[in-house]
Amino acid sequence: MKILFITHHYLSSNGGGSFASRAYINAFAENADEMTLLYPVKDGEDLFPEINKKIKTIPVKYNLPKWRKLVDLLCGRIHRYFSIAREMLKEERFDVVVFDTSLVSYRIIKNFKEKGSRTIVIHHNYQYEYFKDNAKGVLSFPTLLWCKRYEKQAVRSADLNLTLTKQDIELLANNYNGGNKDSFSLLGVFEYKPREKMAAAEKENRNPKNRFVITGSLCDFQTKHSLISWLQDYYPVLKQVFSDASLTIAGRNPGVEIQNLCRENDIHLIPSPKSMDPIMENADYYICPTFLGGGLKLRVMDGLKWGLPVISHSVSARGYELFEEHGCLISYRDLDGFKRALDTLKKNYLEKEMIVNIYQEFFTLESGIKRVKLFLNLFR
Repeated sequence: MKILFITHHYLSSNGGGSFASRAYINAFAENADEMTLLYPVKDGEDLFPEINKKIKTIPVKYNLPKWRKLVDLLCGRIHRYFSIAREMLKEERFDVVVFDTSLVSYRIIKNFKEKGSRTIVIHHNYQYEYFKDNAKGVLSFPTLLWCKRYEKQAVRSADLNLTLTKQDIELLANNYNGGNKDSFSLLGVFEYKPREKMAAAEKENRNPKNRFVITGSLCDFQTKHSLISWLQDYYPVLKQVFSDASLTIAGRNPGVEIQNLCRENDIHLIPSPKSMDPIMENADYYICPTFLGGGLKLRVMDGLKWGLPVISHSVSARGYELFEEHGCLISYRDLDGFKRALDTLKKNYLEKEMIVNIYQEFFTLESGIKRVKLFLNLFR
């Protein structure tokens, strides 16, 4: 099977979207006879080293002045692949074309279908919800306008729509396809490289020291806004239930307000750590307070893969229903729910190894490769 994979994400980035895209690229490559990857690149940037070596890679730059990019946005030229995609259509035919986000499928998905290619769109979230929570300023209107158009076109044109969470299937189908879910399936998220079982899982501690940890890109709007609100309203509840609790917050580029709140509350802040591993290895519980944005919050995976019980806002718990069923993740919507979650955590001991075993079964690259194979078999 000959596959063309087109991604929206910068693959060398540390963000959640890039993490997921690397995993999808490697999983599709393992199931392809030939695969070509179109990916965005900036000057001086190399391809992420752990991308499958069998892939033919084509970097695509977008080196235009800001005024020209603004004109492109206003005119609906919202991605960099219009020209190269149409050139490739003249020279090659692909059995399957995978659009990694609905944005990069806009106005070219139908061209590939006309040439006989089967098409897959990977929806990292209900994009309109995500941009509504994150887009600010004068560009928010054109961003949301075009988002509705390209997301609707992708949902209705794709042979197969893959999502990260069950909730996104509902949102996309109801908003763009009259509630029809026939073309939708759940892809989920998984690692982008084979992972050894975490050694921490074998270091069982039946007397946890009540060390809590929060991680994330602390400069991103949805993370920053959610965390500031949580520190002001929810942290006192944590100290009320676990009087001896310690909290570590680690992540990229924390702003002055987060720094001040951590200092005032004697919270250990680690700005832009080189590795999260030592931080996670010395934690007992993980908290994800993000209540903005859609899709699946990859930071929750950080806690689960280290065998840590997780308390998460219900928005960030999307896609982790299996862990909720096993009691490894407890979600909340408000202060009362948060206190109940903490009380449950205090009463119930959870073995790290059990949490890691569930994670290994559903979130490893190997499990993702099997899932992708099932989807591609629909087109063989």
